[in-house]
Amino acid sequence: MRVTEQRNLRSAALDKKSTLEILRIINREDAKVARAVQKVIPQIARVVDLAVEALAKGGRLVYLGAGTSGRLGVLDAAECIPTFATEQVIGVMAGAPGSMFRPSEVSEDDPALGQRDLRKIKFSRRDVLVGISASGRTPYVMGGLRLARRVGAPTVLLTANPQAEASRFAAVTIAPVVGPEVIAGSTRMKAGTAQKLVLNMISTATMVRLGRVFSNLMVQVQLTNAKLRQRAESILVESTGATAGKARKALESSGGSLPVAMLMLVKGIDRARAAALLNSGPSTSEILRRLMKES
Repeated sequence: MRVTEQRNLRSAALDKKSTLEILRIINREDAKVARAVQKVIPQIARVVDLAVEALAKGGRLVYLGAGTSGRLGVLDAAECIPTFATEQVIGVMAGAPGSMFRPSEVSEDDPALGQRDLRKIKFSRRDVLVGISASGRTPYVMGGLRLARRVGAPTVLLTANPQAEASRFAAVTIAPVVGPEVIAGSTRMKAGTAQKLVLNMISTATMVRLGRVFSNLMVQVQLTNAKLRQRAESILVESTGATAGKARKALESSGGSLPVAMLMLVKGIDRARAAALLNSGPSTSEILRRLMKES
């Protein structure tokens, strides 16, 4: 029996427990997730290197999944837009968009649908495909992995099952072994938490490697609301030593680009010159670090 379907002896008779006992059991099981992910960091690193190479050449990092796995992929991809100002991370989910909000389990049973959805986004050998499946045997995901391998793209499987059937279609398999769920088969729990952690690591490390983070600052943040504008102003104050007033004024003059505002403040130049300097190389962080050091 697959580990994702096994019963967890530590949560037996869960329905007879008090609220506190139920929560403590869930928490003890959740504590195992980070340790399981730690053991597969070498495999995660291989995927990050594949993604960095692909995105640097104009390719994309594509997540493919169904149910909880698909939603987690869509979530991570969507968050890359405001955080890193990139649309090179794509989430593809069986039955979307309706399945994001309502169950659509039947759509995950057809491998041809996985291939069709990848064709819709014009998936090619320039891209990297990360198939996400807790069981490691979701037909929708396996169909997508087969297509990706056929076109010559790097293929990755993220699963909770170390003996996953879909591994044979993946160049890299990431399989944190989190053990049986508190509720047998409910992979939205530990398996889903592990998937969320791994996807965070893949996208974040990839963007750092591509120069879309300066030190540990979110310099590519999109200023779409008051909270994010305030965050950008705080980053400017911290990184340049400018007053809050000057930071706010530079941000307004920059057209809402935090890296441009940083160079305007540090180098004492106008928006056009700052933008030109930033466009002189592919890595925003390297350019900022070099020019700020010069100043």
